[in-house]
Amino acid sequence: MQDLQNLIMGLGVVLQPQNLLITVIGLILGIIVGVLPGLGGANGVAILIPVVVTLSPIAGVILLSMIYWGALYGGSITSILFNIPGEPWSVATTFDGYPMAKGGQPGRALVLSFLSHGVGGILGIIMLTFFAPIIAEFALRFGPPEVFSVMFLTFSAFVGLTGKSMLKNIIAIF
Repeated sequence: MQDLQNLIMGLGVVLQPQNLLITVIGLILGIIVGVLPGLGGANGVAILIPVVVTLSPIAGVILLSMIYWGALYGGSITSILFNIPGEPWSVATTFDGYPMAKGGQPGRALVLSFLSHGVGGILGIIMLTFFAPIIAEFALRFGPPEVFSVMFLTFSAFVGLTGKSMLKNIIAIF
């Protein structure tokens, strides 16, 4: 019950006017960072760390997270309009977004991308909020044998599912 009260109090803090303004500023800066190919959300966050030091901790976390979220969407703008992904994670957007833009529907593609990033991000945060304690409890039960098993399975799958040259695949792992 206390966790739910803390969550509601945190929502009240986030919805304060100055924090909503920082949210909008962070999203706009993030979209600008995401549109620039090669810059990326992580670099945008790193560049603005000196600015964040001057803000309150809550405002700083909001600004940095919104820059990252904005960069997620900003990378899809160039994918849709120019077939050049602004971010690595927006490569898949070129498969559907660019043909839609060429077909005379760039606005629809951009709106769908914006909505999918927004809804996906919000659902991800909600799931993380409620399932993080369960996942953390499960992860703490992992000992050395389980970690080795997961790593071995990962390497085996990587080598087994890739191309013809087994030596190149094994070298690529390390």
